[in-house]
This record gives sequence, C-alpha cells and structure tokens, in this order.
Amino acid sequence: MTDLTAWLGPAAADLTPQQIEQVSAEARSIAARYPDPDDQPDRDAALSATVQYLLGDTTPEDARRALIAARLREREAYVAAVQHAVMLVRDGGQKKAAALACGIDRMTLLKALGER
Repeated sequence: MTDLTAWLGPAAADLTPQQIEQVSAEARSIAARYPDPDDQPDRDAALSATVQYLLGDTTPEDARRALIAARLREREAYVAAVQHAVMLVRDGGQKKAAALACGIDRMTLLKALGER
C-alpha cells in the first residue's frame, strides 16, 4: 500500500480511504492483466485512468476523444513512415533497408510502390 501511496503522490490526499482501497484493488487487477515487466507503461496508464475516473477528472467522452485523437495521430505517423520509405527507395535505397529503417513491413512498402 505504501508503494501505491507513493505512486499516487498528491492525488492520495484527494481520495477517500475507500477510494484508495478501490485503487489498490484495481492495481492488483491491472497487474494481473498486464503482468510482463515490459507492460509497465500499460499498468501506469490504466492506474492513472483509475485515479482520474475516481476523482472525476476524466469523463468517458474525454477518454473516447483521446482514443480517437491517438488513432488519428497513429495513422498519420504510419502514412508518413510509408511515404518516407517510398522516398528512400525512389532515391536509390534498398527496399528491405528502407522498410526496416522506417519501421514498416516490406510488403506494405511494395504495395505503396505499386508492386503488390
């Protein structure tokens, strides 16, 4: 519980004892859902969402809007990476190296080049 209180920081003062217990229960559930050590960012995001929910800082509509905005940013970043790989190839780069450098699948690059 002390680790949780430390994680909560100043938010702990804004939560009731019952809410802190609820955060603790959710933390256990979240840890079971995201058990891998590499899942720490997921655990932190879920725990932060729990606290925001309990404090009334974030509404379901806020969460929805944030998710939609993130998906749009992800798509824009993906399209930009594909285009960057296309430009590398058109400037004489190797397809496999361009796809790898831009973090995209080689088949995606071939499709963007009209070869698939």
